[in-house]
Amino acid sequence: MELETLLIACVPAIISGIISFILAKSQAKSENKKLQLSNQHEIERLMEQHKINIEAIREQHRLEMDSKEKEHQYKLEIMQKEHENELIRQEREQENTVKYSAMGNAMTGLFNGLFSGAMNSPEVQSEISQNSKFEEMI
Repeated sequence: MELETLLIACVPAIISGIISFILAKSQAKSENKKLQLSNQHEIERLMEQHKINIEAIREQHRLEMDSKEKEHQYKLEIMQKEHENELIRQEREQENTVKYSAMGNAMTGLFNGLFSGAMNSPEVQSEISQNSKFEEMI
């Protein structure tokens, strides 16, 4: 009889425990699937956000590269203009040097011609000889 009482008390507890275990396992599987589904949606949302961020970064990089390219092109144009201006300045300096040199040569030739012509004139020759005689006397 004690065995019967023990069985009557234990059998329902064992059956209840097995049923509780099966239900708990079933609920755990259900919760696990819910979490997996929720995490999968979260991962997909994050992946889409990541793709959008990558595209934004690419666009920003492209704009920065365009800006750098324009800045570089502008600097090249400035350097080209400076080079052209320097060439023009050097050319003008050379032209001025040639002009002034030619003018100087012409003036030197003119003064030399006038001076030698004046020196060879009879009046200047007689004046020079008079001065020479005066210097010899002193």
